[in-house]
Amino acid sequence: MDFFQKANCDRCGKKLTVRTMSMFNTDTICLDCKKKEEAHPDYEQARQAEGEAVRRGDGNYSGIGLPPDLR
Repeated sequence: MDFFQKANCDRCGKKLTVRTMSMFNTDTICLDCKKKEEAHPDYEQARQAEGEAVRRGDGNYSGIGLPPDLR
């Protein structure tokens, strides 16, 4: 399903009014789940890996993988 067409957060199921893409994988998430991601110890690693992928021209980067404690 298209990012802009999703009705609910892939992580918590909450209705989406504002959405963003997970830094860890391709989940469409709400801002509450984004805050949880940002507080995770692996967030900076995921952010840097995504930046490197973009610089390499990888527009379909799928992330480093969702840590088990964020599932």
